[in-house]
Amino acid sequence: MKRPRFRPFDVQQILKRLTPMVCLAVFAAVTLTSTQCGCLGIAANLMHAVGADKIPPEYENYKDLKDKRIAVVTLTEASRYSNDTASRFLSRQVGQILTSELKDLRLVREDEVQQWRDENGFDNMEFAQLGKDLKADRVLVVDVTDLSLRDGQSLYRGQCSATVELIDPADGSLLFSRDIDEFTYPENAGQHVSETTETKFEKLYLSVLAARVGRLFHPYDFGETVALDGMIASQ
Repeated sequence: MKRPRFRPFDVQQILKRLTPMVCLAVFAAVTLTSTQCGCLGIAANLMHAVGADKIPPEYENYKDLKDKRIAVVTLTEASRYSNDTASRFLSRQVGQILTSELKDLRLVREDEVQQWRDENGFDNMEFAQLGKDLKADRVLVVDVTDLSLRDGQSLYRGQCSATVELIDPADGSLLFSRDIDEFTYPENAGQHVSETTETKFEKLYLSVLAARVGRLFHPYDFGETVALDGMIASQ
């Protein structure tokens, strides 16, 4: 009699068929067993498969953003008076992060936001009205102040403060607000002016700031935050 043949299995596919409570029970059992036998890699893989290694975002209701249409508006001191490329770049980066991390989230097009601002003014903006006019379910506002890119004459080192707000245009209510004070990148050292240009460094700094803003609204790996300083070396 032939022995039954066993096919290799995919841990992630199996876990998808299990309920969350069963997944947690399996994870606890494997973690205990793996710790005793020294095979922590198995537990780590299971943690990643069920998302247990992810750090939750500060906005606890982030799952409610699913299927929502979001208008991202970035304000800088320069953008309050004219069209500012830095603010538009930051809006674009934040939007790309949110659409890649949150399922079925949709963005109001950047040119629609810009046209609304052209027609209604750049200062004293009514964000709830912007959301209503552009048929957005939520308006995400990133207000950047005290933006600087230099640390002395010879180093590029970005710093700013920012206030992030999520607004429901239907009634103008503030759903979430967080202050990001003195956001500095890189934290421990700057990049010499001979190694890059101010334009390139500004885009790098704003990309890192966008990642920081994005993590307020989606789960993330801690390793992603550790790797940020390594971006300088790759430039």
